[in-house]
Amino acid sequence: MDKSNHNEPSYKSPFYFVSEAERQLRLRAIQETRPAEDLWVFAFGSLMWNPCFEFDRREIAIFDGWQRKFNIWTTLARGTPERPGLGLCIEPARASCKGIAYRLLAANEPADWLALWDREMISGIYQALWADLRLESGDTVKALTFVVDKSHPQYAGGMSISEMAEIIAGAAGKYGKCSDYLASTVEEMAKINVVEPYLDQLLTAVKTRID
Repeated sequence: MDKSNHNEPSYKSPFYFVSEAERQLRLRAIQETRPAEDLWVFAFGSLMWNPCFEFDRREIAIFDGWQRKFNIWTTLARGTPERPGLGLCIEPARASCKGIAYRLLAANEPADWLALWDREMISGIYQALWADLRLESGDTVKALTFVVDKSHPQYAGGMSISEMAEIIAGAAGKYGKCSDYLASTVEEMAKINVVEPYLDQLLTAVKTRID
């Protein structure tokens, strides 16, 4: 039985988008600071299983000083303004975030930059930066990644597991159910031998509300 309609949370999220002009300014700013080497992208969430670009190398990678959190409101991808969901971000911590590093194809870079920007930079909740990654192969690279802006109106940090599970269990948006997004994240992390008790506890709590 679907329990997601019972005891619906009263949370409301800001419905916020940055202007196209602002998005282009941010794109030019990060491109101007690009390292003089291949373009790499660090994936910690849905880009791990659903990249929006072409690549010729895929490596398990570690980004020190950061951790995954379901700490941002989503009002489009996996939620709505009336019933927002929670999305994944990385934020500073005394920890390491293991994900996937992709080396993009030089011939397709212009299209891939636009695809990434359209996917990650709609609301402005993320800030683009160049991350220093350690690859499991032994190499180190600088990669484009997107980290949370805690000052943004859609930052939702500070909730309990129970509160988060109630929100995730009942939210869905343009790209599907919020609960499926959480489950896919945990599943993909298992493929690279990452276990994060926080996300496992959250997924268990969500399942009790929808099973």
